Amino acid sequence: MKYLYIDDENDTSVESVRDGFNDQELINVIVQQPKDFKTQKNELTKILPEFDGLILDLRLDQNMTLDVSYNAPSIAQELRTVMSDPTSGVKACPIILCSTDERMRATYDADVTSHNLFDYKFLKGSDPNWPKFSQKLHSLATGYKWLNEGGRTIQEIFGRDEFKAVDPRIFERFAIGKTTVYEYAHFIEKEMFNHPGALIKERVLASRLGVNIEDSGDAWVNLRDGVFSETLYKGLFSTGWTRWWADKVVDLFKQISNGKRLAALTGPERLAIIENMTGIQGLVPALPIADCQSLNFWTICEGNKMPLDPLEGFRVYESKEVKPWQEPKYISLNSILSREYESKGLRPHPSENERIQLIKESLTK
Repeated sequence: MKYLYIDDENDTSVESVRDGFNDQELINVIVQQPKDFKTQKNELTKILPEFDGLILDLRLDQNMTLDVSYNAPSIAQELRTVMSDPTSGVKACPIILCSTDERMRATYDADVTSHNLFDYKFLKGSDPNWPKFSQKLHSLATGYKWLNEGGRTIQEIFGRDEFKAVDPRIFERFAIGKTTVYEYAHFIEKEMFNHPGALIKERVLASRLGVNIEDSGDAWVNLRDGVFSETLYKGLFSTGWTRWWADKVVDLFKQISNGKRLAALTGPERLAIIENMTGIQGLVPALPIADCQSLNFWTICEGNKMPLDPLEGFRVYESKEVKPWQEPKYISLNSILSREYESKGLRPHPSENERIQLIKESLTK
């Protein structure tokens, strides 16, 4: 898979990005400097069909020797428009954003309207995770190419045959009219992968099973990759994002527990049943986060990624309204008191402010 990487700099930072990807041998990155807007748009329209994806540096106007007065969102918007036109000859492909942490926070994070333009973003930091980034970009390019071939069914795209236990509102947008390649890709990336709901991440899976991942070691791997492998998401972009179907997790637990409801049990009770029915030894039960008492784990604290009962959590503010079939994200009281959530760009939802203040006041009495 071949990506075009456009960056206005011409130094070791650009070389590091190129070599970081190319050394993984999953994608091949070709570097170019930007040109003036009209020339750049026309050139990309011609050469993009030769590539499987595009990487853009956020700030393309920092090199004073170049006649460039635009940034990544501007050219990305133009390209998305071109890609949506079936007569343009330019098929939809992943567009990736990269920048330094400071520029990303100051510019991109504040411009919510541009978030939908990009499939993925990564930081050009001191220690980038090139294996992780490469896997995701390879998965995106492969997935887009597969979608562009046409004729894909909902079952193929989501990687399962039936959806009886999945909220039907998820699929409403695909029932009317024709859905574009980008709409499928964007929906799965942004709405399914990045938010708990129908699909959950590994740490949420562990929370619902009552397991401490770090202390369980290989026992957790055996449970995750063995017993619960059939609940794994196997649809579009699954080679880059590992997720589990929440409804399948509930159903599988019901099967191995002789009909017990996962949500009705505490974490230790769930784990005891799992150990008894699977014979897996060495699973360590999750414990409440400091300043919490409940063992009814169902989500995680977004600040420290530890198991959390939503009733003891505080909703996280999100720039977009949570959809009816999605679950809110939470942070724990401990994360709020220690302010560790701030380093992750999180903040409590405004509706939680009064409750937080009352708790803080009670702790000082």
